[in-house]
Amino acid sequence: MIKTKFDVESYTKEYINKTNSHLYIKPIKELEKIVAHYTITFPNEDNDIKEGSVLNLVPDVSGCFVFKFFDQLSIKVWGPTTEVVTVKNDLNIADCRFFVEFLPGGLYRILGIGLNELLNKKIDLEDIQLSLYEEINNEIMKMNSFDEIVDFINQILLREVQKYKVNINIYKWIEDIDRQHKIMNPCDIATALGISERQLHRYFNRYVGMGVKKYSKYVNVNHLIKELIEKDLLDLTFDYHYFDQSHFNHTFKEVCQTTPTHYIENLSDFYNELYKF
Repeated sequence: MIKTKFDVESYTKEYINKTNSHLYIKPIKELEKIVAHYTITFPNEDNDIKEGSVLNLVPDVSGCFVFKFFDQLSIKVWGPTTEVVTVKNDLNIADCRFFVEFLPGGLYRILGIGLNELLNKKIDLEDIQLSLYEEINNEIMKMNSFDEIVDFINQILLREVQKYKVNINIYKWIEDIDRQHKIMNPCDIATALGISERQLHRYFNRYVGMGVKKYSKYVNVNHLIKELIEKDLLDLTFDYHYFDQSHFNHTFKEVCQTTPTHYIENLSDFYNELYKF
């Protein structure tokens, strides 16, 4: 059994940012292209959240680990998502939870499982890598602080990532699409890599869970969401390389299952990862 319910104040080292319910922590340098950050969510009764409230999670094509500290440690593996996921908004009362938020393609580097098999799924880690789950569970049972947990997870992930060989040139394109956040032509990428489009498609399905165009589209929308409040929708249409306002609205609705205007007017109903994109 877990010896204690971990408290956010047990993390005493550097962090990216802290809100009234989230603490964002950088991974070690060796993992910075694999893990976007770690997140600790913690209860705050001052959060005015109505009973039965929900949050809609914007599809992020990345994936994460979700640790919940009950009598027995629960570690859920969330695969990349291309669908809006609705979850209970319990940030005012829920015990601390710990998240490993991966960058696109990062989850494959840790599990070595084709992410097309995990797309839009939530699976217990023990059901896909029992030995890894047992090792993590056994060690965390001995710990008393998030300082210890973060240091331990850094080292576990660093070890796991060395087990699986990947095509680094493909990963460079995954990162490049993320940086440029625009729709990329698979033919151009395949030509640059000297492989067929079919091979390229297989790589992207394995590493990020979907093909190039679909991945580009979801990354693009996640980036522009950060600017929805600050910029005019017409400016975003051209900044993000859409043909016109209609094309922008159509793509946004396809990804987020709502219009940009409705999203802006109902921001409190949506949760989008602050530091992943």
